[in-house]
Amino acid sequence: MCSTGEVFDAIQKAKAEASEYSTNFFPNLQKLQEWIAAKEFFGAAVGRTAFFFRPDRGFWHLYFCAPNRQELQGALAAIPKLRTEQFVVDLIGLEPDVKSWLSSWDSVGFRLYQKLFRMTRPGKGTTPTGDMNDQRIDFAGKPDAIRLFDMLCQSFDKYAEQLPTLHEIESATQSRQILAARSGEKLAGLLYFDDHRFSSMIRYWLVGSSFRGRGLGSALMGRYLTHAASVRRFLLWVIADNEHAIAKYRQHGFAPDGLFDYVLANKKICQ
Repeated sequence: MCSTGEVFDAIQKAKAEASEYSTNFFPNLQKLQEWIAAKEFFGAAVGRTAFFFRPDRGFWHLYFCAPNRQELQGALAAIPKLRTEQFVVDLIGLEPDVKSWLSSWDSVGFRLYQKLFRMTRPGKGTTPTGDMNDQRIDFAGKPDAIRLFDMLCQSFDKYAEQLPTLHEIESATQSRQILAARSGEKLAGLLYFDDHRFSSMIRYWLVGSSFRGRGLGSALMGRYLTHAASVRRFLLWVIADNEHAIAKYRQHGFAPDGLFDYVLANKKICQ
């Protein structure tokens, strides 16, 4: 598959008369076009099941659209590449539904690598908390991109947390999607977000270890919530056993909404 049309045709084929359709692929058209143009996105169909592959830092993200469990399991067994290279797949949904699909992946060597859950916060109508005059917080610029990239790579798990490329970070700075916290001339922290019409997703929130305890994390969050005051709902994903981060999000009004992401990895990653 080498075009968006072929991708969407494969998705529709998997959906047609499906008895228990399941997918982890919810494509953003612009991003999909960018991946295809950069030759960073590939597809294959096995019967009615569609698979999509995206390379990332020495491993592959695997996306799927399957009409039912039986066909998914058979299709997975027909792809030898899943046993010879590093692959990660996200299973997203309510926890009982996600667990019901685990056996299909276990049969081809995928194991639970990490578990995340989603948290949300109401937006419009709540009281903004940020100090718009805090000179330590501003929008990151393109010259910050390499340092932002390094901070994210050093602080987050590449297999579990969907890290952006340097190009994506540069584009995000131009779109004013990354708030930066500074200590003098040094980049001390960041809050990276995506806006989608009436909602806003926090992708990463981070303060460097040597800059913690100065209120920079709260200043970043407050500025973000104030900047996005017209948003109806805020969302984020957090690793399920990261109690420190979960407590911080709760302090800012976030609560779990019941949606889970089980990150599975094959034996090339989970030995």
